[in-house]
Amino acid sequence: MKKPVKKTVKTPGVPSSNAWMIQDKALKDLERGMNHLHRQNYTEALAHFQSLAEDSTHEKELIDRAQIYAKICKGMLERKPATPKKPEDLFYLGVIKANQAEYVEAAELLDRALQANPKDEKAHYVLASTLALKGDRPEALRHLKEAIDLNATNRVYAMNDPDFEPIREDEGFQNLIHPEES
Repeated sequence: MKKPVKKTVKTPGVPSSNAWMIQDKALKDLERGMNHLHRQNYTEALAHFQSLAEDSTHEKELIDRAQIYAKICKGMLERKPATPKKPEDLFYLGVIKANQAEYVEAAELLDRALQANPKDEKAHYVLASTLALKGDRPEALRHLKEAIDLNATNRVYAMNDPDFEPIREDEGFQNLIHPEES
């Protein structure tokens, strides 16, 4: 008597265990990419979406989503920051850059603000403190003098401002904040 041959029946629509592992990896890649995208880590997100698109060739819906998100990431990485045009925008962006210790860029922005409004005592003062931190003593003193000439209260601010520490012992600085002693 012959032994009956067992036939394996594949149920349509039910993936094998290997397919489940591939799908699980793809979903985790998508989740990781989305987490980076939400945190605005576009480079890391792009890597996950590109990996997903390359590795999940049988998952059309995931590939489509990954390609869309990859395009968004590329767009965000390629966009150029808005360039401020108004003097007050230049001033505020200059202050932000100075606070981030990006002194060269801060000085350029503040200088542009002063080109548009040469009598802006705040811009002169912040530029003076930025230049002091940058190590440009002569220009720092020139802008501090201008700030004080425009508003004498800037003298008091400069006396206590730690940003002027690099030039505090300078004779020119002392003459500006203590004119009665010179």
